[in-house]
Amino acid sequence: MWFPNVVYAQEPAGRTDLIDWQELKTEKFTIVYADRVVVSGIDVDCVCGIKQAEFYAEFIDHVYEDLVVVFGTELGSAVNLRLFPTEESYYQVNPLAERLTGVIAHALNSREEIAIALPRTVPLTNEELVNNIRHEMAHLFASLLSDGKLTAGFQEGVAQYLEKPTDAAGQEPALLRQASEQGRLLTWAELDQAQRVYSDPQVAYPQSLSIVSFLMDRYGLITFAKFLEATATEPGYRSALEVAYGKSADELEVEWLAYLPEYFDGRWQINAIYAFDLSEVTQLVDKAAYSAAEAQLTEIITLLEATDQVETLAQAEALLVRAHQGRTAGAMADEARSALQFGNYPLAIERGNAALAAYEALNFRERIPEIQNYIYRAEIGLQALNQLDEGERLLTSLRFFESETEIREATAVLQTLGNQPAAQRGETLLVESAEQQKLLVYIVLAVAGLMVIFNGLRRIFNRFLAEPLEVEFT
Repeated sequence: MWFPNVVYAQEPAGRTDLIDWQELKTEKFTIVYADRVVVSGIDVDCVCGIKQAEFYAEFIDHVYEDLVVVFGTELGSAVNLRLFPTEESYYQVNPLAERLTGVIAHALNSREEIAIALPRTVPLTNEELVNNIRHEMAHLFASLLSDGKLTAGFQEGVAQYLEKPTDAAGQEPALLRQASEQGRLLTWAELDQAQRVYSDPQVAYPQSLSIVSFLMDRYGLITFAKFLEATATEPGYRSALEVAYGKSADELEVEWLAYLPEYFDGRWQINAIYAFDLSEVTQLVDKAAYSAAEAQLTEIITLLEATDQVETLAQAEALLVRAHQGRTAGAMADEARSALQFGNYPLAIERGNAALAAYEALNFRERIPEIQNYIYRAEIGLQALNQLDEGERLLTSLRFFESETEIREATAVLQTLGNQPAAQRGETLLVESAEQQKLLVYIVLAVAGLMVIFNGLRRIFNRFLAEPLEVEFT
């Protein structure tokens, strides 16, 4: 229960009480308890003593740490847990409790103290007592985030939502279903008024829980936290909702009414904190939105660890492994595409095959044709580069016709693949081949000319040698 600041009275009306307050400190809290109660000079029986304080000391810090994870913040100031030993002493700080027998405790909106009426906790189980503390402490966190401006309806909804489910049958919204059928539901504007909330708690409390459940279920914990923070600066809950959700309060209220049949049919069992629904993040993994899934799962796992959801935690961790594998596979596929674009065909083939194996392991086949195409093009490109090398080798060996065929075919493939540097190399080799062939022609012609000249000279020389030498004697 959420309650305004109060001043503690040592002398309730019609009585003269003396409460002997003592303190027991934990790491985070000061537990204030009564060692004895004296009424008109006489010791009275009461639910009090060090054992009560020690019981709460065993778990209160653990509950606090859980809620720090949920809300993502510390309270930042020392908090008292005050254990009132008699109902009369409790009425002095919470007069509403005298007419509402279900009220066991309250938290002050100063964020400084939780008060518990110990006599009213006697019938509760240990689990229920821990939940009682969790409920009241949630008020303090919600007040901190909203700067004390969150109104009663949302305050009670948040506090109930933060209770750990213990007995599902006890949580079933039968009263709310009945109120809905009878047309007794309150409007969100009415739930904004503390008087309406506490005047009809049998409807207002389960209804406020259903509203918070709807907002958590449909839009998540992070968006709800943004709503709490927006409440600190906005003039009212309506504008705070619009800031956080991008929708008007009226639109959200209509959505909530449409959501109620699902809620009654079993959606009430879904709790983003203690019975986490992994279906949304599972869909992200199945749709290969791996980066988004990883980001969400990292936060979800921290929450699940803090709230001891062992089975769900194991499922979330398995999803995180898949998301990581998927993101890695996606990165390798992207590297294969990039390597193909830059003409690094061996790397494109290597990364492509690794991406195929990773996606096959995930049983995700949507990108497989795309990656197979990268590999196919890279293999063609690698073959073209090898063919270009062979053409260059043939060119060096002056096997011009074979060389030109290899180089021309390889260059055409490389141009198709968009590998301009390699294609340019091919074109350069073709020019070089043409020049070498032209040079060879010139050489052949020169040699042929020389041979003609040589042959002509040889014939002249031979003719000269064949003619007899005439000598005159005088």
